[in-house]
Amino acid sequence: MNISFLVVKHLMLGGGIEKYTREVASRLVRRGHTVTVYSMKHHGPALITSEGIRIVHVPCLQRSSTEKITAGAAAALIELFRRDGADVVHLHSVAIGAFAWLFKLRGISTVLQMHGVEWQRSRWSNFGRGTLKFLEKLSISHAGALTAVSKTQCEFYKREYGIQMSYIPTGADLKDSPPALEIYKLGLQPDKYILFASRLVREKGAHYLISAYKQLDTDCYLVIAGNAKGEEEYKDELRVLADNNPRILFPGFVQGRLIDELFSHARLYVQPSEIEGLSIALLEAMSYSNACLVSDIPENREAIGDAGLTFQSKNVEDLTKQIQKALSDPKKLIETGKLARIRVCDFYSWDTITDQLEAAYEECRK
Repeated sequence: MNISFLVVKHLMLGGGIEKYTREVASRLVRRGHTVTVYSMKHHGPALITSEGIRIVHVPCLQRSSTEKITAGAAAALIELFRRDGADVVHLHSVAIGAFAWLFKLRGISTVLQMHGVEWQRSRWSNFGRGTLKFLEKLSISHAGALTAVSKTQCEFYKREYGIQMSYIPTGADLKDSPPALEIYKLGLQPDKYILFASRLVREKGAHYLISAYKQLDTDCYLVIAGNAKGEEEYKDELRVLADNNPRILFPGFVQGRLIDELFSHARLYVQPSEIEGLSIALLEAMSYSNACLVSDIPENREAIGDAGLTFQSKNVEDLTKQIQKALSDPKKLIETGKLARIRVCDFYSWDTITDQLEAAYEECRK
C-alpha cells in the first residue's frame, strides 16, 4: 500500500503524534509499504527521508491556533494532486480531518485518528472551542474509518455521535535501562529525582507539580523535561514559579540517550495532566519500570490500570500528599514499577498497533 500521514510538526523532534507516526510509519516501511509523512517546515531541520519514510515539508501560519489547519490544508492539496498519490491517507486530529471530504470526492480512502478531544483543551477560547467542535463534526462525517487512541475517547464519541470508533492505542517499546552517564552532567544522581517529561503546555499540568514539589520534604530533585514552541508565556510562568530553586531543573526537549537515562533512573514519574489522549510519555515511563503517579483523569487511569498511583486532578494539596506518600515507601515504588512494565508489554506493543492499523487501512479500501 501507499500510505500518507497528515500532518506532524517534525517527524524526528516532536512527541505525541510525531512519536506515534514515527513508530508506526517505520514499521510499515519494513513491512513493504510506501509511506509519506507531511511535516511542518518551521519546527526543525528539513529532512527528505528517515528510515525509508518520505518526508514532505509544508508551509503554515505559525501560530498555535492556526498551524495545524493551515499545514493540513497545504498537505491535503499536495496529496490530492500527487501523481503517485496514496491509497490511504491517515489523518491525525480534527484540524486535519476537516479535509477528509476532499479525499472522499477523489475516491481516496481515509482513516481519521483521534488523539484527544481537541476542544476540551484549556488553551482555547469559546470561539476556538466552537470552531473545533465544527471541525470535529465535519471530520467524523466524511472520514472513511474512525479510530481513537483510548477506550475513554471511543466511549465519548459513541455517546456524542452514536458512532463506533475502533480502539487503536498508543504504545511503547520495552528497552534495557542504560547505565547513568549523561544525567550526571545535569547534576543528578540515580534514584534521586522526580521526573516530568512532556510538552510544556498548560494542560500537561507542570505548574501543579512545581507547586507541589515546593511543599515536599525530600532530597530528590525535580526534572521538568520538555519544550513547546509558541508557549513562551507559559514556560516563563513555570520558571517564575520555580523561583530559581537549584533543585528544579529545566533541561528542555531531550532525546536519545539522555531521555533513556532520565526514564531509567528516576525515583518517581509524575504526570499531572488535565487532559490526555493516551500519553506516550506515560507509557514510556512505565516501560522503564518507573512507578508512575498520575492525575485521576479517565485516560490516565486507563493507561496505568492497577499498575500505578493516582491523585485528584488539579489538586496541589493531594498531589503533594501522594508524592510524599510514594517517596516514603521505596519497596512499593519498585513493585509498582515492575507491574507497569508488564502492563506495557501486555497491552501497548507498537507491533500490535501496526497490525491493527494495517487491518484498518485494508478494510477502508474495500
